[in-house]
Amino acid sequence: MTAKRHPASVISAVWLMWTALPISSQVTNELQIEAVDGSVQLVGLDIGYGFATVPLTLFERLGWSTTEVGDLVVLLGPEQIEVRVGHRTPFFRWNDQILQFVDFPYRIEGETYIPLQLLTDFFPKRLPTLYAFNEVDFTIQAADPSEWRGDDLSQVKFGDGVLSSDTLSPPDSTANLNPDLTNREQSSPELIPDPVEEKRRIVVIDPGHGGGDPGALGPQGLREKDVALAVAKIMADLLSREKGVDVYLTRSEDNFVPLWERGELATQWKGENPGVFISVHANSAPERRSVRGFETYSLNVARTEHERRVVAIENAPLQVQGQSIDPDSDPEFAFLLRDLSNSGHQPWSVELSRIVQEEIGRFHPGPDRGIKQGPLAVLTNALMPSVLVEVGFLSNEDEGPLLGQDQFQDETARAVARAVMNFFDHYPPGTGEN
Repeated sequence: MTAKRHPASVISAVWLMWTALPISSQVTNELQIEAVDGSVQLVGLDIGYGFATVPLTLFERLGWSTTEVGDLVVLLGPEQIEVRVGHRTPFFRWNDQILQFVDFPYRIEGETYIPLQLLTDFFPKRLPTLYAFNEVDFTIQAADPSEWRGDDLSQVKFGDGVLSSDTLSPPDSTANLNPDLTNREQSSPELIPDPVEEKRRIVVIDPGHGGGDPGALGPQGLREKDVALAVAKIMADLLSREKGVDVYLTRSEDNFVPLWERGELATQWKGENPGVFISVHANSAPERRSVRGFETYSLNVARTEHERRVVAIENAPLQVQGQSIDPDSDPEFAFLLRDLSNSGHQPWSVELSRIVQEEIGRFHPGPDRGIKQGPLAVLTNALMPSVLVEVGFLSNEDEGPLLGQDQFQDETARAVARAVMNFFDHYPPGTGEN
């Protein structure tokens, strides 16, 4: 185990690993599009996921041809430029080059949204004679699209075939799969081809609390630390049977591991390989015992009172060591948190959260409480896609006893293990990114 380090040194070390935020990460309500004749049109930005995006239809108004097949979107522009993006992945292709957004495209109610970064960062840098971005008044200056048009997309090639829903059918992801996880969903079509040299995939499972820190308390003495350890051990057993997967537990018995060390250990074990960090917990709301359900957290600023309450509970072990983590009162940590939450790992953490919620929802009797976020110390220095899973409420009179049952713990572990393997179906893309 690594030597204990003061949080300040951890924060400084982590901060040095990240670059400053790009212009495109700034959020405003509208973007101005200025044509060569001086006319200006306003475009509303969507920030439903906490970052700025524009509708795909805007690119058509700028002269680009667009088409969608499944989760893939293709844009054809000037000079035969072809841009391919995929829903919920930050990686995309500009012709044959693989690039990365800070955020990710997504579809809501049938409409696709593209990160604003494509317009404010990539277009001006790669097509400087056609686009310019004025940061002061948040304006894109665009060339007259009548001078060029994106080509017809009917015969755009994808690999060796024509781009169509038939040629993009997902492969059989259950082949050569651990029988214990064969009810996983098939993955969506890959945006990026598989890497030539496949690396080991690392899964670090963190059973919350432990030792003198029992975590939340439930009925008849049921302790959060015991629920977390039981689920984590089953997960570790299942995932260790998967081909090419190495599994680590931050604790395998009832002992206390400082919060800061858990992320450090995960980063050390991951090394240069693709990996994920899963912290397993159980929730509690003694003041509202009717509350039940499951939720998954990624690293970011807490937005609601509920998120702040959960963060306070899960960060409580820091107080025992005379430490704290409060972005509201610590400007340096607030800056670090913004930097980390906008890093290349954050979109993947949100995607992992989504898959975890989806898999647990297949069996859990409680409500899906959704994807949450907060400044959770245990996630701060785990430099990989990282989530904290709250599998249920110990304080609820019906759900609390359920969390102590072997069947529930087994189903929970299988669900999260399936989520991890489904996530690895499209992470990392074939770029060596991890």
